[in-house]
Amino acid sequence: TAPASDRILVRYDVGLINQHWGLIVIERPGGGVTIRDLLEGIYAFFQTRLTHAEVEHISSLGQDNYRLLVDAYRTRTTQRRLGVLRDWEWREGLRRVDCLGDVRWWWGAWVTYNSDGTWQLHLGLTNSTHRNT
Repeated sequence: TAPASDRILVRYDVGLINQHWGLIVIERPGGGVTIRDLLEGIYAFFQTRLTHAEVEHISSLGQDNYRLLVDAYRTRTTQRRLGVLRDWEWREGLRRVDCLGDVRWWWGAWVTYNSDGTWQLHLGLTNSTHRNT
C-alpha cells in the first residue's frame, strides 16, 4: 500500500451481522500490508466457521435467516465443482461466507478519509448477475 501501513481496517456491509463480527483487521507488523495480505485476510475472514451461538444469533435476526443460511451452505458445498473436497466442505459446516447469500462476488474496494487524518478501506460485494457489469 502507499503509503505503507502495517494495519488496515476493512469495512463491509452484510446487514446486522456486521455489528457482531466487527471490522476485518489486516496486519503485518514491522512491514507494509500488501495487496496479497489484504485479499488473503478478507478470504480468511469469510472462511471462518460459524459457531453454534452465531448460527442461533443470525437465525434470531429474521424469520427466514436459518433457511437462507442453509441454502447458501448447500449451494457452496454441492453445486460447485469441488470434487473430493465436497465431502470435506460438507463436514466443515457453516461459514461466514454463507451469510453473504448471493452477494459474495468482489465488486471493488475504496478508501474513505476521516477528519482526524485516519482512513479505512471499504469492501464492495455484489451478486453474480452484476459481476460482469
